[in-house]
Amino acid sequence: MRYVLFLCFLTLFACADQSRDGYDIPVGQKQNEENQHLAALSILSDAIKNNPSDPDNYYKRAVLQYDLGNHKDALVDITRAERLNPNSGLFLFQKARIQNVLNEKGALKNALDAESQQFSSPSLYILIADLYLKEKNFRMSQQYMQKAEVIYPYNSELFLIKGKYHAMQNDTATAVNNFKRALVLRPHSFEPYDHLIKIFNAAHLVDSALTYNEKALKKFPTNRELVYNKAQILENVGALDSATKVYQSFLRLEPSRYDVLEKVGNIYLRKKNYAAAFLIYDKWSKAVPDNEKAYLKAAYCYELQERYTNAKTYLEGAVEKLPDNKELAMRLELVNNLLEQKANAYSETGQQFYSNTRKKKVEDAAEPEPQRRIFDIGTIEKIQKRSQITIGKDTTRN
Repeated sequence: MRYVLFLCFLTLFACADQSRDGYDIPVGQKQNEENQHLAALSILSDAIKNNPSDPDNYYKRAVLQYDLGNHKDALVDITRAERLNPNSGLFLFQKARIQNVLNEKGALKNALDAESQQFSSPSLYILIADLYLKEKNFRMSQQYMQKAEVIYPYNSELFLIKGKYHAMQNDTATAVNNFKRALVLRPHSFEPYDHLIKIFNAAHLVDSALTYNEKALKKFPTNRELVYNKAQILENVGALDSATKVYQSFLRLEPSRYDVLEKVGNIYLRKKNYAAAFLIYDKWSKAVPDNEKAYLKAAYCYELQERYTNAKTYLEGAVEKLPDNKELAMRLELVNNLLEQKANAYSETGQQFYSNTRKKKVEDAAEPEPQRRIFDIGTIEKIQKRSQITIGKDTTRN
């Protein structure tokens, strides 16, 4: 049974090697697709052990690893395949594709080398267009989009790249239309959803952003970026408490996304919860100790409360960690100046109080008391006139 399955996948990859590789003809999604990939990985691994000099098996395993999202493992396999057959345009294309996802250098060179090996595919031209777009070489990007369109105009990846291109040209309406067409052709693709959500969110079209985000969450319930998008949308509409909860949920999924710590800290700062904001910024500074912004924002929480001594102590610790950082040194100097001004103002206030008190005592001592006459006994209360007392008859006598 394993070998029957293996033959099926060999047939699948043989078809993928043709010039129409990457054509986006919508097909039904199989429920057990991932399980089939894992089974094929196991079979290919056995085949590689038996024949480690066959580059095709490395290539096939690289494609499977790529589809499963194991991009680093895919790069290892495709590099092995390329070493065994360095003149394969197909191998160079796949390597460039993986490098593009990993944002590694050399992707454009490998893609152009694949083209020079007479490898012709709309997917290759779209990849090159995307790589030129990353370099903001719009003219070359357009040229390769046109090449792809000549071969196969109804490719979802082509509409996706067009959407990116028009978004970078600030032509939002055209970008949105292209992303929507990409979704029609490939409804199970995540990237068009992601771009649409971000465009609507940036334009403060909250209803549209939330609609597409919820649609995407139904298709990709485990996608963490959609959780992040939802938090951003809630923050933009001012639902700060809800946004904080969603950001924190995202951090539990992606604890290394330290940029989200800044967003949570900023929300607490907006709510004037300076203590909570400080704790978040401080956590951020400890996670990324070479990030001056984290230290500055944490110290700012103290400054807003006029706790300049605490701010000074915190900044001194930051300067010890980053002694060559000019921003931190300038902020520390500013806080020291504020402390000095505060001390001078306190001293002047104390001296003024002492001076006023002394002056009052001198004035009181200099003012003569009113002279009294020798027999002046002060004001005597007037004695009220008493009523006449009537004495009655003494009845005790006889």
